[in-house]
Amino acid sequence: MTVTWAQVKLWQSSGLHSYADEVFLRRDTVEHQTNNLSAKITSFQGSGQSADALRVAMGRARCELTELAHDLNKLGGFLKQAARDVTQVEFVINQAEKVASDYGCEISPDGKVTWQSQAGVREESYLRGAEANLEKMVSRALELANATDDKLGRRLGSLGEAADGIPRRRERVRDLSPSEQERFKNMSPEERAEYWSQQSEEQKRHLCDKYPDMVGNADGVEGWARDRANRNRLPGLKQKAQDRIAYYAKRAETPRLDVDTRDYYLREKEKVEQELASYVAIEKQLGTGITLEDYQHGKQGEPISLLTLQNDGIRVKAAVAQGDVDHSKHVATQVPGVCTTVPDSLETYMRETANLRRAAADQGNIPVQDVATVAWLGYDAPSWDPSMTNDRLADTGADRLAGFLTGMRASRQHGAGDAHMTVLAHSYGSTTAGIAATRIPPGTVDDMIMYGSPGMGTYDSRKFSIDPNHLWVSGIPEGDSIQGVGVFGIPGVIGNLGKNPLDSDSGFKHLSGDATGAANYNHHPSWGWDASNHAVYLEEGTESLKDMARVVVGVK
Repeated sequence: MTVTWAQVKLWQSSGLHSYADEVFLRRDTVEHQTNNLSAKITSFQGSGQSADALRVAMGRARCELTELAHDLNKLGGFLKQAARDVTQVEFVINQAEKVASDYGCEISPDGKVTWQSQAGVREESYLRGAEANLEKMVSRALELANATDDKLGRRLGSLGEAADGIPRRRERVRDLSPSEQERFKNMSPEERAEYWSQQSEEQKRHLCDKYPDMVGNADGVEGWARDRANRNRLPGLKQKAQDRIAYYAKRAETPRLDVDTRDYYLREKEKVEQELASYVAIEKQLGTGITLEDYQHGKQGEPISLLTLQNDGIRVKAAVAQGDVDHSKHVATQVPGVCTTVPDSLETYMRETANLRRAAADQGNIPVQDVATVAWLGYDAPSWDPSMTNDRLADTGADRLAGFLTGMRASRQHGAGDAHMTVLAHSYGSTTAGIAATRIPPGTVDDMIMYGSPGMGTYDSRKFSIDPNHLWVSGIPEGDSIQGVGVFGIPGVIGNLGKNPLDSDSGFKHLSGDATGAANYNHHPSWGWDASNHAVYLEEGTESLKDMARVVVGVK
């Protein structure tokens, strides 16, 4: 917009200075409010669904207040500079008005110079020279005014940018149509990561809250968002389980009910009780830390994130992380094996991955915040039954694991960048991880460790999409009879779990198998079959833990 002489004559730098001072006062108030809110977030000790929701809301409010303070500070600075520019404009205007008065002329609202009386006063040549000089002064004043207007307009247009200069997207959140939801569900992890990166932070949070079932297990979505979505889902799943337990219990008490029908209701009730026990176990672990979203917003504490929550298949499946999977330099995913269930095993694997995280930081001489670990109970592990003698469950689980790992890598490529990713696969989990390693894109996993492995999922390690120099195996020499048992049997019927990674021609490099430092290590295993030391690899005080930790931080 081009300003006119009539407009610039109304400009006052004093008004801009006063307005800028008021903006700075508002900035100070917002900063004070932000500091107070941060203190309240840090000191808040509540627990439960409402408390978690309050923490999220306060964290979001703190971010918005921080952005507002940033904008107010920029606005105040812009106004102060504009005031200084307007002072120059005022000076030139005053000069022009004085000259016009001395020469007996007027400056019209559109900036044209007109003479009131010239006869008998000045020579023609003098008047023409004075007229040209005055027109230059008017032109200069308008030039300065338009430059000031343009500069302030451009600067005001930059409001809404973050401190790093990247525009903040403040788009209105929107729901997804049924076709968009279906498209989201059918995306590959890489496609979904790209789609997710294009959404505003407001829209991401909206999708987590509006469609938690869609987002919570969506490979390619950031860890904080999956955690938020799955935490949103957890209370409802728990309540449904409680309602179903009450329903089956009531039906089983129906008078004159035949024995078979009553037994059916009791069996269904028992199944749902196991489901409920899974949700309770997950809640317990989540309660030991803070949400990943709160951690990324600056709250003090150790982040615990629920990255997978599925109740399909045989039983409830979950993946729970410690540390910041979205930003940590090293991310290690543990894949457990036979007889693993969420209610009975999650606490154990959270303890083991915590051991691994601390040991990795120690061995790499880095802050523990640089390491994140995932207890991936994301598949139906076999029990002590015929299911453990073939690779059927491993094959199904491998698809889930491959998607999870691919999605984590893809989401990082649109965020903090690649992490050094390691998979640690125990027992039957090594079979699952080995098959998954044949289905992931090259470069997804940097290192893979198998320990207590009955078979590596294939008979040729060259099929893995992992650098052959980064395949590792650990085996305890006594008390772990499960190692290598999967190589025997009839393919597709029994056994057939792949080659033993401990074999010299497997392509795997050997790590320490010394777990004698574990408090629960059996120093006197029995002759023949004995698996008493099958689960001590990641116990504190073991050389096996330290050696695996070196791999996790890339110093092995």
